[in-house]
Amino acid sequence: MTTQETVVNAARFAQGMSWENYVEYIGSEENLKRPGPRGERPNNTERYQRNIDEYQMKPEHEAALKALPTMKLLVIGEDWCPDVFRGMPVLARIAEAAGWEARFFQRDQNNDIMDEFLNVQNGQAFQSIPVAVVYTEDMTYVGHFIERPVTANEYRASVADQFKQRDGETQEDVTKRMRKFYGELQNTDEWDRWRHATVDEIIEIAKKAG
Repeated sequence: MTTQETVVNAARFAQGMSWENYVEYIGSEENLKRPGPRGERPNNTERYQRNIDEYQMKPEHEAALKALPTMKLLVIGEDWCPDVFRGMPVLARIAEAAGWEARFFQRDQNNDIMDEFLNVQNGQAFQSIPVAVVYTEDMTYVGHFIERPVTANEYRASVADQFKQRDGETQEDVTKRMRKFYGELQNTDEWDRWRHATVDEIIEIAKKAG
């Protein structure tokens, strides 16, 4: 964490939504009237449901999670983000398999929590999502996961040249090409590898609790 002080105590943790309530909230009028990253907020219910339906946890992951001590899992996201609608169903399944209590928070309504788990790179801090924070049962911080697993960042670095601006292109052209690429990526085995790698990393974080 970026500070020894925290706003996350048992009472604040309890204010988060259950997974079932979060999924229902995504398509609610209350959520959809909130601004999205580019204006109107899309209803991503179908994208969430697709990622919920497609993800199948590996038996070895399920066994490893069941062997861990009981923890609590706090998850921060925004439902328009591809890393969130891929990663959040995995995080919910992790909590279910491990028997952990999990609570889900929208980032932009909980910036004070988000500010404790910023993604600091090259001296800059970003509100990258999702964030998954592992606590012991008495709310002692164990560790946290930010945005995507290491293997995903390595893959993104390997294809970074595809998103450089080419002669005659506008920045909007680059953005459209990037969105198309990541839209197609969601139908590949690579997308699923990122899901499984997320489980590996959460397991390793939880092991720090002893």
